Amino acid sequence: MKEAKKGVCRKCGTFFYVHKHHILPKSRFGRKGKTMKLCPNCHTHFHEYSKKHTTKPSDKDEALDIWQVWFKKVSVVVTLLAIAIFATKMFF
Repeated sequence: MKEAKKGVCRKCGTFFYVHKHHILPKSRFGRKGKTMKLCPNCHTHFHEYSKKHTTKPSDKDEALDIWQVWFKKVSVVVTLLAIAIFATKMFF
């Protein structure tokens, strides 16, 4: 993974180190697709969310649907709460 740079997370709006998240999984669709800057918390939550809602998207439309539901409908509070629960499980 490339070094993260400071920027604004497009999901929660925090100014922090952000990662470029590939909207379409690069493992299935390559590296040339659209990206969006996400803070580490939101980036991690999206991957956890997508694992729970699909095994591997079978096509680009399914991958975009998962992204759009998470980005537009899952609230920032839910995202941050999920990260807190995930972190607690890692350390305890």
